[in-house]
Amino acid sequence: MRLFWKVFAVLWLATLLVGGSGFLVSRALQQDWLLLQLNPQLRDFAAQLTTEYEQRGAVAAQAWLEQQRRQNHVRARLFDANGQSLLPGTMPRLPRFEPPDNARPRGPNPPPPRGRLLQLSWQTEQQDYLLTVHAAEPSLWNTGRTPIGLILNIAFGMGLLAGLSLLLSRYLTAPLRHLGLAAQSLGRGQFEGTALQRINNRRDEIGELSRQFGQMADKVQTLLDSQQQLMRDISHELRSPLARLRVGLALGNQRGLNADDVLWQRLDRECDRLDRLIDAILTLSRLDSQVEPSQTFALDPLLVRVVEDARFATPNLRITLQGESGLQLKGWPEQLTSAFDNLLRNAQRFSPQAGEIQVCIEPTENAWAISIEDQGPGVPEQWLNKLSEPFVRLPGQPADSGYGLGLTIAARAIARHNGTLHFTTAHGGGLRAVIKLPRL
Repeated sequence: MRLFWKVFAVLWLATLLVGGSGFLVSRALQQDWLLLQLNPQLRDFAAQLTTEYEQRGAVAAQAWLEQQRRQNHVRARLFDANGQSLLPGTMPRLPRFEPPDNARPRGPNPPPPRGRLLQLSWQTEQQDYLLTVHAAEPSLWNTGRTPIGLILNIAFGMGLLAGLSLLLSRYLTAPLRHLGLAAQSLGRGQFEGTALQRINNRRDEIGELSRQFGQMADKVQTLLDSQQQLMRDISHELRSPLARLRVGLALGNQRGLNADDVLWQRLDRECDRLDRLIDAILTLSRLDSQVEPSQTFALDPLLVRVVEDARFATPNLRITLQGESGLQLKGWPEQLTSAFDNLLRNAQRFSPQAGEIQVCIEPTENAWAISIEDQGPGVPEQWLNKLSEPFVRLPGQPADSGYGLGLTIAARAIARHNGTLHFTTAHGGGLRAVIKLPRL
């Protein structure tokens, strides 16, 4: 059985059991309220009797009582607040209804009529009243009036409960069905976050589950897409040096060259390039695996070390570090060091002789921004959003300038620390990389 029908059945049956048990208990206890609701002749009896008594007098009220006894089999007596009888009434003269009276003739008493005895109180603007009402058994459950109305009320109540249970069941189970469809699309590698937008707007646990599932699915889909793209790029990048190695080996075997020949040196450089490429690919793989445990570390000393290393590598450039954050991060300091090092080396590679590279730490609303700005030739506007993609090379870029994985590794490492990396054009025309890391 589907969860929808299980939830519907449980809600409907539980509501029916609660309502039905309450009705049965009140019926078993013969509650006066239930009798008054099911018997129209008793519902307004007290109001009508006291109105007759106050407006038309005791004689008219007694006549009205006689009429009720004949038509509706209802007997009654009227008392004031002190228990003094105001009318003779129509109640049978039995010890169960009034105390013994020595003046009353003694004799065999008729059997008491079967029915229900009610003690009622009523208040008007003039005074308070007490009533003793006896309804004969045939009039309590009149088949011509009450059962049909009762059955209709019960049927209406069951239908209303069924509709409410149906709506509540659909409200609870429909989001789960959408989540199941989203999981199927994720399994096919075609997940779209907009499919869960309506569920994400909910403020309950299902909405929270949907938002967490959407974040997980987006990350999984991104990893799948990036891995597929990475495999295609790797195949393309490995094909060129391998082809050159194959041609060089064939030529070397044909010519019988010496070990110090230029061809062998060229093959050695190609092997070095392959080694660096494979090392960068393995670094990307380690970033995606997330196996290493995290640790808490300070950001400022890390940046100081990276800047000092960059100054040592390029003494002809002026590299400045401005500001400090005092930020404590939880993550992987080696990866973040590699990210800043890649960004600085990229700035060093394209900076002019005796140029300047500025590293600034500035606070923002919910994060710290670390900017690295160079004075190089810059990057065309249409390429800024593609710099962190794997194997991206700008038009006219030298072949020995790298494989386009350094900025990708930096972006992945920063994203693993819940940060962001984006590129803009600097004021002097160079490139400006901005890293934002959230505050703990």
